[in-house]
Amino acid sequence: MSLLHAKDLIQYEDEGYLIMREAFSPERVKALHMAVISMIDRGLEGACELKWIDRDKRLPARTGHMLHPDKYDPAWAEWLAEDLVFYIDALVGGPARHSLFGMLAGGGGQSYRQAWHRDIGKPGAEDEMDFLARFQGQFVQFNAPLVSGDSYLQIVPGSHLRVSTDSELLTAQDGAAAEIEDMPDAMVVELEPGDIVFYNANLWHRGFNPEGKKRWTLHCAFWQQDYMVMSHEYGQRVELMAEGHIERMPEKTAEYVRRYLAKYPEANPPSLLDI
Repeated sequence: MSLLHAKDLIQYEDEGYLIMREAFSPERVKALHMAVISMIDRGLEGACELKWIDRDKRLPARTGHMLHPDKYDPAWAEWLAEDLVFYIDALVGGPARHSLFGMLAGGGGQSYRQAWHRDIGKPGAEDEMDFLARFQGQFVQFNAPLVSGDSYLQIVPGSHLRVSTDSELLTAQDGAAAEIEDMPDAMVVELEPGDIVFYNANLWHRGFNPEGKKRWTLHCAFWQQDYMVMSHEYGQRVELMAEGHIERMPEKTAEYVRRYLAKYPEANPPSLLDI
């Protein structure tokens, strides 16, 4: 049974985002935090490959493929199976499949200023609205912070349901130099550990951490199960099919991975523009 109410689904559909406060217990947050520490230990030992902001200070850079065997921790899979499955399936309108599982990271004073963008959109194109409508309700992504004071996601609510405005296009052209006040109707998503934001990747949005504050934010994406694996999520089959790997996952998490593998093309995966 879904943990979401009708008003939550309406909020997500109309505004393109849904914030759930204190969605996870302190025990869950601690387990996820300790899993990141364990992954960092393995990275320092050479047991998994991590990119670093500052290796000596144990500050990893953005990390992907955390369900792969080298970075896997039972805490990731238990979180998906026990806390998230109801949200994910409700927001995509049925059974979902794995796409991406990773962590957005910052720290060490390393500035991060992303340009405004739509992940799957075609801003300014003649068929922009048709393209946006094609993917509406077919996928979900989410951020869940493990470090306090997470205010690094900026979004324009409701922008996933309409064509881009001239002001939005001009602000996007300014790239990383744009300030939040330059983007009309933008808002900062403020989260604490235990919170989660689900959002439509076709919102105008960006990551923004100009002061390079410490950030550990779990960042994941799921598609409806019928979608073919696309080029941006391709290349995970060998690792996910490692002997005994899926079998050690909780069944509901394993199902997400099996559905990904079931829609895995042998070659030439389509891009988002092809489907």
